[in-house]
Amino acid sequence: MKILVLPNAFKGSLSAVKAAQVLARTLQKKHEVRALPVSDGGDGFIDFFKTLDPHAKAISLTAKNAFLKNKKTSFLLLSDGKTAVVETARVCGLGSTKKEELDPLNASSFGVGQALVKAARLGAKTIYVGLGGVACNDGGAGMAVACGAKLYDKNGAELPLGAEPLLRIKSVDLSALLKKFSGVKIYGVADVTNPLLGPKSSAKVFGPQKGASPEQVKLLDKAMSAWAKALTLAGEKNPARATSTAAAGAIAAGLYSCFGAQLILGSDFLFKKAGLEKYFPWADLVITTEGKLDKQTFYGKAPLAVLQLARKYKKPVLFICGKLDEKALVRQQFAPQQVAVLTDFAPDETSAQQHAGKYLKQIANTL
Repeated sequence: MKILVLPNAFKGSLSAVKAAQVLARTLQKKHEVRALPVSDGGDGFIDFFKTLDPHAKAISLTAKNAFLKNKKTSFLLLSDGKTAVVETARVCGLGSTKKEELDPLNASSFGVGQALVKAARLGAKTIYVGLGGVACNDGGAGMAVACGAKLYDKNGAELPLGAEPLLRIKSVDLSALLKKFSGVKIYGVADVTNPLLGPKSSAKVFGPQKGASPEQVKLLDKAMSAWAKALTLAGEKNPARATSTAAAGAIAAGLYSCFGAQLILGSDFLFKKAGLEKYFPWADLVITTEGKLDKQTFYGKAPLAVLQLARKYKKPVLFICGKLDEKALVRQQFAPQQVAVLTDFAPDETSAQQHAGKYLKQIANTL
């Protein structure tokens, strides 16, 4: 059997590259396999570009994580020397953050701004920012501050970092930021299509995964509304209803309004960049993966692009996930034909997360 393997990352557990390697090694014993890791802008974004450009250089730096602690991280400078790739999940990601460590009202995207500043200093004229998998929901305000923006309350005092202080925001000065990034084109590569505000806002849909309680979700929504209003009053593009501005704790909104970034849906952009569609006619079976298969999967994530292409070429799909929300599959036109869940093979959820590769191999051996 010819099997096309297009795995997305198991967040905080197994990278897309590792998942592709495990599945390919196991399946090649019996089948003809083509395995390519995929990304939608979230976890695995840099790995994806590294696969496309093996001569790209990893640039190391120390930057603030979502909880404002210094952390070693990196971004990618492509072999042309003029294009940088920043993955927000690597800088301020949820990763393996424990539930009790999450702090949605005070978490910040400041470190992403530090990475952008270094990329610009190194001469990058085009920067792709992978959006997804972060632990903050500050609308990219911290990122903007790291790049020179000034955020003020009604008394003219500068605001501290985090989402909660944005409830008091009255004005924004982007002059230093715009000067610093003059001549730099930024693309925000988003993993979802949700807008900043509205019924499917950043706070409402993604706030809970960052540890926000129902009351904190309301505060985050109000903070994002105040942030959008301040940006609009400053003469910048209004991010409130723009497509994908909810991505990565609404860092996408900050890129869109403060930097004039173009937001693009990661799954579409990256699949075209890698030319993945050409492999579908060849395959008898397509396998894709994700940490959790739920309603968010169908908001523009990489596995959705796999499911859509499989439908186009009438190919069956095996979707392997760490956890499954069965309600998400009800009346879903792109629901996979087969689903395998790691927790069905592992003794418990913790084991499934810590030893995802082991259980992925077990599932592959059943084919």
